[in-house]
Amino acid sequence: MPNFKVLQDQPEKLKNQAYGFDGTVVRPLKTDNTGRPDIRPITNSTDSILVYGNDGTANQVLKTNSSGHIAVYTDGATALNITATDLDIRNLSNTQDNILIYGYDGTQNRAIKTDANGNLMSTTIRTFTEYSETGTTTDTYTGSTAQDVSTMATYTMFVKNTGTTNSATVKLQISPNNTDWLDDSAEVTLTPGSSTALSASTFLRYIRVAYKSTLLGQSTDLNIIFQGQS
Repeated sequence: MPNFKVLQDQPEKLKNQAYGFDGTVVRPLKTDNTGRPDIRPITNSTDSILVYGNDGTANQVLKTNSSGHIAVYTDGATALNITATDLDIRNLSNTQDNILIYGYDGTQNRAIKTDANGNLMSTTIRTFTEYSETGTTTDTYTGSTAQDVSTMATYTMFVKNTGTTNSATVKLQISPNNTDWLDDSAEVTLTPGSSTALSASTFLRYIRVAYKSTLLGQSTDLNIIFQGQS
């Protein structure tokens, strides 16, 4: 239209007012005398900021008492007052302090014990090993399954003639490698129903029982048991 400006070329005449909503009323936004938004310092009389802690599941507001001290509760209702004298920060002393040291037994934690002199009390736990097999004698020596005794404190081979007619001859053998075998006992004759226990007199890593029929062609059955303890 003639004589009307389409665009305003005078900034002082081009003004807008910004508003905000306080939840109830629309209000104009304020600035200070330099034109900056009028953001005032937060004060405890007009403002509040909640501080939260987590109870393991959800965030919870940290509480204070009427003096502004953090409120500590023992049962959710009764406040626990803590004063500086309760915070006994000092060097630990064996006359008035104790700290338990725990070990794990494979199932639960257990307190480590000492005797009256403070010496650590320990218990030796022994491990028991057992192996058994059966065998039938022939006219030549046969070796039972070799047993590794390298970690055993004590061990014995038990042999019983479970036959009812014929005798067996047995002896203990030892080996460093489960290949080369040496006799470590004299031959023992077992009549039907009799038994013997054989223990090594010389240490090598492996032991076994060698057995055969006492008389040619007259076989019998044996029960062989190894027992060891470490």
